[in-house]
Amino acid sequence: MNSKERVFKTLSHQESDKVPLYIWYHPDVFKSLEKEFNLKGRELEVYLGNDILQTWVSINYYQSVVVDEETIFTDEYSIKWHRKGGYNMVIYNPINSWDIKDLGDYKFPDPDRVDRFDELKYLVDTFGKEYFIGADVSGTIFEPCSHIRGMEQLLLDLYSDEKSVDKFLDNAADFSLKVAINSLEFGVDWIWLGDDVGTQEGMIFSPQMWRKFFKPRMKKIIDELRKIKNDLIIAYHSCGTIYPIIEDLIEIGVNVLNPIQPKAKDMDMYKIKLQYGDKLTLHCGMDTQGVLPFGSLNDIEIETKKIIKYLAKDGGFIFTASHTIQPDTSIDRILLMLDLLKKFAKYPIII
Repeated sequence: MNSKERVFKTLSHQESDKVPLYIWYHPDVFKSLEKEFNLKGRELEVYLGNDILQTWVSINYYQSVVVDEETIFTDEYSIKWHRKGGYNMVIYNPINSWDIKDLGDYKFPDPDRVDRFDELKYLVDTFGKEYFIGADVSGTIFEPCSHIRGMEQLLLDLYSDEKSVDKFLDNAADFSLKVAINSLEFGVDWIWLGDDVGTQEGMIFSPQMWRKFFKPRMKKIIDELRKIKNDLIIAYHSCGTIYPIIEDLIEIGVNVLNPIQPKAKDMDMYKIKLQYGDKLTLHCGMDTQGVLPFGSLNDIEIETKKIIKYLAKDGGFIFTASHTIQPDTSIDRILLMLDLLKKFAKYPIII
């Protein structure tokens, strides 16, 4: 069974030959792994066991693109980013000072820009027969608008409930939809949507506000995509706690939920598996805030086995870390986790 078949099997909530794997690594961690194995880029990613290969086609590319430390750059949205401490952070919101009535006049970038899809085309052409290929269209609505307008100002705008805010959000959703439609033309296996709307303790705004402003727009995107491909898999990402809206996400057609951070309030992956495991595939796993970087090697072994034992049953599970593995995690810990997966993540699960 190849990687593509393995992922599709778990998405249909069936057990395959082994648990599919899709783990993210901070660029500094990935460089260390490249030196460790003398492999580069996607070749290393495949060697480490990822069954899913994915690339950004939207705004989160700029959040993750690697540039030199202390570099300041401007993206296609006119947002300015500053790389500091190994991370890209927004330092300038282009329409922060605009009157709320003018927000609908902001022009989003060209969703048809050809080079936007170069890496996606490469993945499909090079790996598409054997591996599951994803197009990352996150952030989809809230995140791009918060970067363009500024988080604080956008939240004030939402509470003011002006029609111009609706137009701004509509334009963001339309842009993301067009990028996603273009991605489908390359033959991708899923579209990855999402917005970071959670913190460690709760949502950035109330569930009611999410349902008012973002749920209908996200539903429209999913509905329109499924008119083109009715069996399309939709993955959804949000950091932090989004427990209050999980049923809403299922209702609008989300198939896969990521990352289910165990340190965030109410995001107990075992509880979520029991509640929603028949409706959602969970893309979650090892805690990157506690166990992996700071636990003992024995803690890592115990946690890896526990995750496989309780989440892999009946499929519907893709193993990952609870977010990008950070530079405070030593290579030996990562290799231990990967070795444990090779040993114990085979069906039938015997632990």
